[in-house]
Amino acid sequence: MTVLHIQGTRLAQPGISKPLVKPFLAALCALFVHALLYFQHNPGGAGLELPFNATSWMPFSFAIGVGLLEISRQRIWRYTRLTIVLFICCIFLSIPMLYDNADIAAVSDRIVGLWAGFLFFVALQQFAFTPSRRQLILWFILLGILTQTLFGWYQYLWIEPNNAFGFDPTQSRPHGIFQQPNVMASFLATGLVLSGYLLARMPMYRGKWSFQQLLLLITPVLVIPILIVLSSRTGWLGAIIGVALLIPYLKQFAAKAQWRMWLLMIILGLTTSYAINQSTDWSAQEDRVSLKSPRSIHIPQSFKMFTTEPLTGYGYGTFEVSYLTQTARWHHADPSQPAGLPALDHPHNELTFWAAEGGIVPLIALLIAAAAVIFKIKKARDGTQLALVALFFPITLHTQLEYPFYHSLVHWVIFIILIYWVDNLTAKYHKKGLNYVLGIKVSALLIPLLVSSYMITTLYSGRMLTKFETTLPLNIDYLMKVNNPWAWKHRYEWALHQPQLELAQTLNKPELIEEYIRWATVKAKTWPREQLYGNLILSYRLLGDNAHAEQIYQEAKFLFPEGDFSDALAVQSLSELSDVTSAAKPAVE
Repeated sequence: MTVLHIQGTRLAQPGISKPLVKPFLAALCALFVHALLYFQHNPGGAGLELPFNATSWMPFSFAIGVGLLEISRQRIWRYTRLTIVLFICCIFLSIPMLYDNADIAAVSDRIVGLWAGFLFFVALQQFAFTPSRRQLILWFILLGILTQTLFGWYQYLWIEPNNAFGFDPTQSRPHGIFQQPNVMASFLATGLVLSGYLLARMPMYRGKWSFQQLLLLITPVLVIPILIVLSSRTGWLGAIIGVALLIPYLKQFAAKAQWRMWLLMIILGLTTSYAINQSTDWSAQEDRVSLKSPRSIHIPQSFKMFTTEPLTGYGYGTFEVSYLTQTARWHHADPSQPAGLPALDHPHNELTFWAAEGGIVPLIALLIAAAAVIFKIKKARDGTQLALVALFFPITLHTQLEYPFYHSLVHWVIFIILIYWVDNLTAKYHKKGLNYVLGIKVSALLIPLLVSSYMITTLYSGRMLTKFETTLPLNIDYLMKVNNPWAWKHRYEWALHQPQLELAQTLNKPELIEEYIRWATVKAKTWPREQLYGNLILSYRLLGDNAHAEQIYQEAKFLFPEGDFSDALAVQSLSELSDVTSAAKPAVE
């Protein structure tokens, strides 16, 4: 009777609320299966300049919010030793923001992405998933990869010219939603390895194949032909080594019929690719199969930047301008050294990127984080270590040859999920009781709300900018409707000032040219682009200020030794153009 009297009163012990597993998994499903299907016309780029990244951030933020809400509901924080290690590494990666040479505004999006990734890792750890539900997360990844694979098949074989996606089947490789073949390639290579890994974790009953197993077997046949057509050396290497690392795991843990059939499907995928490529007269371009690459120039240059400034680096958010000016000095002092590549805002190697900008502190943090994950892999069950390395390999290789985490949020999410997966195999969870959770609860509600609002305005502003840039004659109304210029800083400012210069030249308005010069002079300090320097030379020539035009030209040739600024130098001043125009008019009788 005592139990009956106490239940429902304040004397009763508070029970643990039902975990929010289903909302969390629903957010992940929306991220991998639905958000990646969104297309909106854009001029290309990275980060939020690609619309699918903006849509991906919304379910990603909801997943973080659900994880934080789970902490506040249970008043318990679940963590492992790896959580603490990664938290310390994130702090060290953020420390160079406090250096005097850092450009906080330019690097803020990267640091936000870093901490969002850590919060997502924490969110994953708050749920004691059943084995089937934990494995369901890997299935979401595979479904997203298969969806993009089918999109790639459509782009390769069936899409017509002048299509709604703006995809040119005669010139472009089938890059899926990513708009960059190497990003698509590492995505598909991860799916190829993942299909074999999941197959080994699905036992056969009485020799019968389930639907899930058949789907895993058909994955190599679907993925390999598109992976070959992508002509991505990064993707090819990631797939080949990933499969090679996975084979011992398959032979040890999968049924003989399973691993033999999976390898047979790989052979069938290669055969299918050969047959289709023969019928379409496809062949890999010579530059795609050779080992020659600009990476052999700018990655060593970036490492040399780190050795030049090993303690504090050149400053977070300043890589492009620091790289261009430093390589120009080296080239000017010794012409045998190659000049810097224009418009390079990332050295295509994640380690040298953080090291060149932030010095030794972020480099040590990255190496510690990598060592911690490797240590977790070594603690895994015997025979599984190489398979776990295989899961990481395509994306990890890609981070050392390009910058997939900036092209695709979903690559970053997959990477974090794989870290969680490895940690969860051997982790001992600790629990910390929390008395004050109001801040966590408010964050759980605000993060999805603020992120989704920001991303919706980003998509709308990108749509208006694209309409402004593609509509002739230019319609300023589209530009005035941009309600989130922060997400489109460089592109928005260029769209605002470039027509201003053209208008000033047409209408003979020196005051507009002077205004453009003021903007471009400041902009070139943080965004040194060849066309921007060409416009500055042009502007001074139009004003008749040949001394300043020559000064800018000398600086431009210093930074861009192979740049051609002859057209800008040949422009006459507005007064000379006005005299020529007046002389050309017929006399009035």
